[in-house]
Amino acid sequence: MPTISLRISEEAKEKITSLAQETGGTISGVVLDAVNSAIGGARANFPEDMAPSSLSSANRLILRNQELLLSMCPELDEYERADHACNALVLERGYTSEYSRVFACLYSEVPYSLSDELFGILDMFRVLRASYTALSEEEKGQIEERDISFRGFDLNDNVESPLVGYVKYLFEDDRYTELMEPLGRFSDGGNSHHPNLNMYRRMRRCFEPIWRKHLLTVSMLSLEEIKKVISAIPYNSGY
Repeated sequence: MPTISLRISEEAKEKITSLAQETGGTISGVVLDAVNSAIGGARANFPEDMAPSSLSSANRLILRNQELLLSMCPELDEYERADHACNALVLERGYTSEYSRVFACLYSEVPYSLSDELFGILDMFRVLRASYTALSEEEKGQIEERDISFRGFDLNDNVESPLVGYVKYLFEDDRYTELMEPLGRFSDGGNSHHPNLNMYRRMRRCFEPIWRKHLLTVSMLSLEEIKKVISAIPYNSGY
């Protein structure tokens, strides 16, 4: 892990030391929490909590004014307006332990690398299904349709669960909609109830070199090529 060094006043050091003693933590931990807050990170002890441990005065004022405006919005019901009014008070008074309620609507970010991987997976199944559709009825009989269909992700898996909502968002945005119908048949509303990401990765490792050969001709995969991609599904397939 990279390290940095900085010079601070004796007064600041005393305050950091005191805070570390009060919280039962370390000086490094206090400084790291402050850095995470400054860059928008969550508190280390609460990775699922998107609330920062501290906000600058300028950001507090901006958010507080937004919450006040929402508390007076006639389109919201009385309970929603009351929630926003409470949020405004929390931000105004600087009740840091209550910031969780202000930021409760936020989800953890889906890393760009995982988002890119998701698109690669969906693209693969788009090609597999188009290739399957182009087969003769006799050839289709040699393929289990479930094996060439996108089957969602596991809502109980920390890595996969955000992708369930991401796929739903893409469908609602009219992207990859041809995968919706088979997903409905081969999953529980997009929830696979078991991790699928590693299986998809194995399939892609097999699929991508095959598909690269087709990019110039824009032709579909043959029956044998589809079978080869399907052969990567088992965890011990070697892919």
